[in-house]
Amino acid sequence: MPNRMMKDRTLTFRLPEDIYQKIDHLAEEKWCSVSAVVRNAIRRELDANEELFTDEYMKSQQHHMRAY
Repeated sequence: MPNRMMKDRTLTFRLPEDIYQKIDHLAEEKWCSVSAVVRNAIRRELDANEELFTDEYMKSQQHHMRAY
């Protein structure tokens, strides 16, 4: 588990209160954390757009990526 945490990235963002309350309600209904609900939603979105992550597409979009 410690190795996985080293590869994880922290993402911080603001949400309107009404959206947060809906996510919090989902978390309570599913007996999980707000973070788990958000992570699952992100996974679903990534899965739904899998075609955007082919090697060819990623190479063609490199000019959009930021350097850190």
